[in-house]
Amino acid sequence: MEGSYSVAIALLSLSLVYLIAARFKSREIPGPTPHLFVGHTFQVATIKPWKYFETLWHRYGSMVKVTLAGDDMVILSDPADAEELLARRARIYSSRRPLIYAGKYQSNNLRLSLLPYNDVLKRQRAAFHQMLQPKAIGGYETLQYTQSLHLLGDLVRAPSDYYLHVQRFPASLIFKLAFGESMKDDGKDLATAIDIFTGFVSDITPGAHLCDTFPILDILPDFLSPWRKEAKRKHEREIELYSRLSLNVKTRMEKDPGLECFTARLWDQQKRLGIPDEELYYIAGSAFIAGTDTSSLTLLWFVMAMALYPETMREAQKEIDSIFDSHTLPTFAGMQDMLYCAALIKELLRWAPAAPLSLPHYTDADDEYKGYKIRKGTMVISSIWNMHHNEDEFPDSYTFNPERFLVQNPSSEDSATLIGEGHYGFGFGRRKCPGHHLAAKSTWIAVVRMLWAFNIEPSKDSSGKPMKIDPEDCTSGLTSRPKPFAVNFVPRSAAHMETIMTAEDRI
Repeated sequence: MEGSYSVAIALLSLSLVYLIAARFKSREIPGPTPHLFVGHTFQVATIKPWKYFETLWHRYGSMVKVTLAGDDMVILSDPADAEELLARRARIYSSRRPLIYAGKYQSNNLRLSLLPYNDVLKRQRAAFHQMLQPKAIGGYETLQYTQSLHLLGDLVRAPSDYYLHVQRFPASLIFKLAFGESMKDDGKDLATAIDIFTGFVSDITPGAHLCDTFPILDILPDFLSPWRKEAKRKHEREIELYSRLSLNVKTRMEKDPGLECFTARLWDQQKRLGIPDEELYYIAGSAFIAGTDTSSLTLLWFVMAMALYPETMREAQKEIDSIFDSHTLPTFAGMQDMLYCAALIKELLRWAPAAPLSLPHYTDADDEYKGYKIRKGTMVISSIWNMHHNEDEFPDSYTFNPERFLVQNPSSEDSATLIGEGHYGFGFGRRKCPGHHLAAKSTWIAVVRMLWAFNIEPSKDSSGKPMKIDPEDCTSGLTSRPKPFAVNFVPRSAAHMETIMTAEDRI
């Protein structure tokens, strides 16, 4: 009898141990208390959501879970977690959650950044790789020189319009690479591109549209779904721009079979790759739109940083002047020797990331990590903002300080690759920004040439006091753009200006 009791007690003990272990093994990722039925749908901020996630990080830790009407969203604030899940486990963390508004209707399920991890995505990424691989980018240096020179000329002629000039520089570069011709001077395509991308970023921000939180709303008829008509109208506007630009390339190819540009290569390989016309339009158009916006944001933040931190500007100019005098435009030839300028750009990408939050990754299978169960269909977001404001890794993180990245023995011989190291602004895993190498070089030549030519200073009010510049005065969404602020581009010397104008006359 005693033996039976002993066996029963042992089995009960083992059961309790198993239950406790199982509960611990699948414990919930911490996060705020959800509301009944809707979860955190109305708690997640749509205005500067990265700030909301920053408060959750400080309260609950580096992994936080919120739910949107039953759909889990995990926010990662530790780069080690992002590297493990999004890179090492990329096989199940590289998809995207189906979006009704921006995916199904606004993009007709053709936009690269919203595609699930499937053959269409792989096909589009392969096409992008042809244009954006580092070896190919080396052949674009002449174009980067030309467009950055036009940027300097524009700043000489109309410095008060710097906001437009800085946006036009990457747009003109990407436009030429994508479509093989210069962008029209009327600015219409640029304005349309910026407006499309700004609206798109707003539309994919978590919680922006109830139809994405509650997909069942898609069964409603059109007269009860004004959002559907709005999304379709945006699609028509996008496809008009993308198709016009792409078909223009096709027409020019008939007269010039040797036409070389990204879209011309797409037309040449269309049958082999099995790309329908509308998908081709989106591949070409997305290259122009995305490349234009993110790079222009970085340069606008650069202008603000120089106005706020003049000592860093002077330190960078000192390094530039040691290599290029007032009669010599900076080139990539000096890139490897300019460690402070590289550090300045790295700090720029850290201090004000163009995308404070990554686009949500989407899990294709159940997973377990650090004892947490991550269900299939979970959205996983890297909070780049939080990673860049980790005081252990980046002390005094809200201060712009390039010296935190200043190293005497670079780990990479390639300076553009070096610029992408030490911060997390280009993302993780298979969804990492495909154009990061091109963006690094384009940003470098624009930044170095602007610093070579100008002092960037805050404008002064009627009483002679510097006008306020506030980094918090920026747009919301998954990307962050500083709103227009008053600065002056002061020529460093007449010789610098003469060099610019003479060089422009020669092209």
